Amino acid sequence: MDGLLLLTLPPILLHSVEQTVLTESGGGLHKTGKTLNLKCQTSGFQFKTSKLGCYFWDPGHAPLWLASLDSSSTDATEDRITASRKDTGSWIFLKIEGLGLRDSGQYHCARGVVNGDDTDKLVFGSGIDVTVEPGPRAPLSPSVFLVRGQNAVACLIRNFYPKELHVSLDSPVPLLSAQALTLVPMANGTYSAVQIGRVGENDTVTCSVKHLGKEIHVSYKPDHTGSDPGIAPEQDLIGGPEQGNKLLLSVMGLRLLFVKTVAINVLFTTTALIF
Repeated sequence: MDGLLLLTLPPILLHSVEQTVLTESGGGLHKTGKTLNLKCQTSGFQFKTSKLGCYFWDPGHAPLWLASLDSSSTDATEDRITASRKDTGSWIFLKIEGLGLRDSGQYHCARGVVNGDDTDKLVFGSGIDVTVEPGPRAPLSPSVFLVRGQNAVACLIRNFYPKELHVSLDSPVPLLSAQALTLVPMANGTYSAVQIGRVGENDTVTCSVKHLGKEIHVSYKPDHTGSDPGIAPEQDLIGGPEQGNKLLLSVMGLRLLFVKTVAINVLFTTTALIF
């Protein structure tokens, strides 16, 4: 049914009611530290006597309950989350203060329905997407690393701000294939990115990054002497054995990903922990 989202959420059963309409609004791009204000317009049922709720859904995970409102309550506050209802016009409101990157996802309003078997069922709206990005901060130039597997290469660009940049992988021999640049916000308020391509085993590769008018070029040339470190940094690394161990873990993790062809978001989970 258009306008409703039916999700598997044991032990709560989800139920479709033909006349119910739940329409969320107020999503889009928001900055960390700010306040999110979402609205949900409802119709097709007795709003004043209904149990209402708000849920957060990060795709790939189970929906997360945020707040509930029964017929006797006009608002509910839990930590930084406030939900309220307005009977005039049949509105549900959700406010989240102090936004963080973890608040990115889909938000749904819901109506509770009680059937004859005394089992509560929920009807969800189709939801609204919210993306939270780091707020303004001082510009920061990236660190760039080029990691090489047997027939794949990854250009890692970490800790930069703002997020606008251009990345390219170049080789004297055309790349066999290249994936789109993947960019993610980091918990420290910066961004990191990765560009992955497939190349010939003996091909030289250069990663070129342009950010804030500055160009960084990192090249990797296969070592035919038998001692292939597998990583080319932007500059000599400082920090001694500890930093070297982190980079070794990075190389091992990336090579494992190349072999198993793991999804790109797993790569960022690994690199975020390392860096």
